[in-house]
Amino acid sequence: MEKKRGDEQDALPVPLPKVDRFGFVKQESNSPDGFTKSRSASEYESRDLLLMNPGVYEQLVIYETSASELDIIRDISRTFPSHVFFQQRHGPGQRSLYNVLKAYSVYDRDVGYVQGMGFVAGLLLLYMSEEDAFWLLVALLKGAVHSPMEGLYLVGLPLVQQYLFQLDQLVADYLPKLGDHFAQEMINPSMYASQWFITVFSYSFPFHLALRIWDVFLHEGVKIVFKVGLALLKYCHDDLVKLPFEKLIHALRNFPEDAMNPDMLLPMAYSIKVSKRLLELKEEYEKQHGKLSERVKQKMLQQS
Repeated sequence: MEKKRGDEQDALPVPLPKVDRFGFVKQESNSPDGFTKSRSASEYESRDLLLMNPGVYEQLVIYETSASELDIIRDISRTFPSHVFFQQRHGPGQRSLYNVLKAYSVYDRDVGYVQGMGFVAGLLLLYMSEEDAFWLLVALLKGAVHSPMEGLYLVGLPLVQQYLFQLDQLVADYLPKLGDHFAQEMINPSMYASQWFITVFSYSFPFHLALRIWDVFLHEGVKIVFKVGLALLKYCHDDLVKLPFEKLIHALRNFPEDAMNPDMLLPMAYSIKVSKRLLELKEEYEKQHGKLSERVKQKMLQQS
């Protein structure tokens, strides 16, 4: 993919692509962070969607209207407000983000637009064109590569509820002392972890850490979110178990800087094995609440 400069594209000849040791094409970033990541299977799926739907993105942006347009406009300035690409009011970054979110809200009216989606779309826009970012957003939400994300944003946030249930049980399994302390202080994951899943750590975590997590997420899916969450709790365990409710909530929403060093945190996360237990907990949750499609249908009926 070519490097994007505002609304213009580089007119120079495209050089031969660099590949990493796995054979993935490396993509140079427009971000001042200098992040370079390999093109994942998700990106190939998004390019396939683009090629199969020529002109669709332009149609959605220019000719369609969305009931969520005012909500999107309101939230644009809250998305990565400290990042140079999105800082300028009505600048190229904010315009691109608006276009992608508006287009998706029309493309999938069942999901529409939900606050938090902007961080996902915004991160993608830092490394690809508007149209590529839109189709990768479609691929991620519709499950073209790994488990679909759309349940994170559907009415009632059904997939968020499932993930929080799974995380609660994983904390009890892997960090029982902390799990007991959470129970004693009446702390549940909805008080601190919802945004972990909705934005894949891109909402309030350092940008350099979010990028490293996303690089894994695009290849492996949501499992890395659970692993990183558990690694954070494990690293801060001895401090967290001593805190009363109010200080505990603050600590869970404001992890110390040393806990968010990706060179320390990610190896710790990789060492945590959760695949089998996540599957067991998913089955347990579905026995209690029904499959995701059934929960969504019930919520939509309640809203109608």
